[in-house]
Amino acid sequence: MRSFTNFDEKIKKALTQEVDDISPSDHMLSNIQKQITDRKEDNNMKIKSVKHSKGIMVACAILVLTTATCFAASKIASISGSIDKKLDTFPTTKQMETTAGFTPKYVEEFSNGYKFEVVFAGTLDANDADENKVSEIKTADFTYEKDGAEFYIEAMQKPKNASIPDMEGELVTLTNGQNVYYHDWMHKFKPADYVMTEQDKIDQANGTYEFAFGEDLDFIQHCQVVEWEENNIRYSVFCYDDNLTKADMVKISEEVINKN
Repeated sequence: MRSFTNFDEKIKKALTQEVDDISPSDHMLSNIQKQITDRKEDNNMKIKSVKHSKGIMVACAILVLTTATCFAASKIASISGSIDKKLDTFPTTKQMETTAGFTPKYVEEFSNGYKFEVVFAGTLDANDADENKVSEIKTADFTYEKDGAEFYIEAMQKPKNASIPDMEGELVTLTNGQNVYYHDWMHKFKPADYVMTEQDKIDQANGTYEFAFGEDLDFIQHCQVVEWEENNIRYSVFCYDDNLTKADMVKISEEVINKN
């Protein structure tokens, strides 16, 4: 069994990902690192491995803050559970409610030709230091595909007893008045034993690159996300291979928002 650890120095001891004979996808690695990077430095959260489908153990980077303002007497210390419910045909709202435990907005086909491919869903437990559950986090992760290219939409029901980070990035107001936030960054993936150079440290400090470390990784990737909230659900559109522009992603978000 191989391990994938050390996304950055701040979470070196907090994050572990194990893979059973399957290498994690670029999407998984980028999505995890993006959400971890967004978390505030004073969060005291231990990320536990969460079993995904196909035998992959992924570090579940659900955005749950653990500051005193979020909890009066309890504090989230770990996340546990599984995101192993899979629907590979476009679900009805009833199927979505049964599978995910909530019904986000979702689209079968977008005007740019991308079509629904699969959705994974699950309910995760947010636990305190004594492993007592203090909240539940329901999530549904949609994949859309066209001619071998993919993008992803994550819908996460905001937990009742916790808060998640504010959305950041460039504010874009849609024609219907809805606000969405666009953010992009360059991600540099390096092998687990890679030692950062002085230039790397400068690049990280000034925001030129975000760094992540893992087995057999050595590439640079442009990452983009558009986020918004509606009816207590946080939506995030992710793209990792430059097959979509900022305008494309904003249009995708608008089509989801306008879905009846």
